[in-house]
Amino acid sequence: MAFFRGEEGSVAFAAAGGSPGAITSTTAWSLDLTKDTLECTAHSDTARKYVGGLISGTGTADLLYTAPTSGSETANILSDILNVEDPTDAKFQLFLDTSSGKKIEFNGIVTGASLSSTVGDISTVSISFQMSGLPTAFDVSSAG
Repeated sequence: MAFFRGEEGSVAFAAAGGSPGAITSTTAWSLDLTKDTLECTAHSDTARKYVGGLISGTGTADLLYTAPTSGSETANILSDILNVEDPTDAKFQLFLDTSSGKKIEFNGIVTGASLSSTVGDISTVSISFQMSGLPTAFDVSSAG
């Protein structure tokens, strides 16, 4: 059985339909996928029945704050929170590791940014996002 180690995970981002580039200093990411359920129980049934419905996803990416350079993906993901009437053309790639290409890719919207600074510690940023549509790539099968 193959395991993936968290230190090999990474995030890539592109605003406005560009080609995704790595977000430097990523320390963690998470993606929560949910599927609505719809009840389809008939009057004569003796137990409830359901079918799957709409799928949605939200997540976060945590990174160490490094002074972003103009045009860097770190700068782009931080500034994307300021887009109003966002057309959801930002592309996210969440990688399980750096060598096998196992990733989840989707279009989405940056919905929040939380910057944190503590005396004696490195400043951090937590980005939250909402997936729009289904993932365009969903390769999370085991290695080998």
